[in-house]
Amino acid sequence: MKTFLSIGEMDKLNNVTIQTLRHYDKLNLFNPEYVNKDNNYLYYSVRQIFYLDIIKYLKFIGTRLD
Repeated sequence: MKTFLSIGEMDKLNNVTIQTLRHYDKLNLFNPEYVNKDNNYLYYSVRQIFYLDIIKYLKFIGTRLD
């Protein structure tokens, strides 16, 4: 099993755009688990999917995320 997912993989698996993931990172709401210092690629852990689901649900019920 993979330990980390790229931002593109997280996008496809969770139906959340890359722009949304970057926005959540900028808000310090949902940060990548690891950032590659050489190329600045963002990586998320598999266990973070649970937290992203919570954020998506809160957004769905109308909670402000900013």
